Amino acid sequence: MPWFEPTRSARPALLLGGYGLAAALAAAELAILALALNPNVNDDYRAYYIDKTTTCLNRDAVGRYTPGRTVSFRSDGAREATAMMVCGWSGPVADGTHSLGETSRLRLALPSPPGDGLLAVLQMAAVIRPPQLSQRVVISASGIRLKQATLSGPAPTTVSFAIPRAAVPSTGMLEMEFDYPDGIAQSPAASKIYNRSIKLLSFRLDAL
Repeated sequence: MPWFEPTRSARPALLLGGYGLAAALAAAELAILALALNPNVNDDYRAYYIDKTTTCLNRDAVGRYTPGRTVSFRSDGAREATAMMVCGWSGPVADGTHSLGETSRLRLALPSPPGDGLLAVLQMAAVIRPPQLSQRVVISASGIRLKQATLSGPAPTTVSFAIPRAAVPSTGMLEMEFDYPDGIAQSPAASKIYNRSIKLLSFRLDAL
């Protein structure tokens, strides 16, 4: 008998080992498949990349802001404006900061919660593509709807509205959400995350 030929008593052990290895590989593949179908990721990642229920991927952005100052969202205010932008915005350029997707968000830390609320004054312009000549934007904070505005034509429009004290958490962290019902798709096949709706030119809050 050649030295490399297994004995009859060794064959069952070799077969058993082979079956065990095959079972382990199958279990590993099933675990990988389960992870691929249901990955262990946070809610923001899942909503944006997997479920695609939002076009606005949350990021850890907080801009410090003191009421009474106007922040430019053009190129000249890029550093301060970018710090406030959570998601749904392109970078500030000469004609303002363009929205991206179906929703945009701003997050800013106030020195202290407002006593009687705030007055917001925003300068915005519609992104239009004939035959569509206007854009709606719905602005809310802490689940409270604050303003719906319709922007017509390319000229900048000043939009003012009150932010009640109830819309600002006791921490003074204000998060504003901009929703765009009429976003313009870049092409029939393009993802909604590239939709265009408005340009934000400036932002200001004043105490009421």
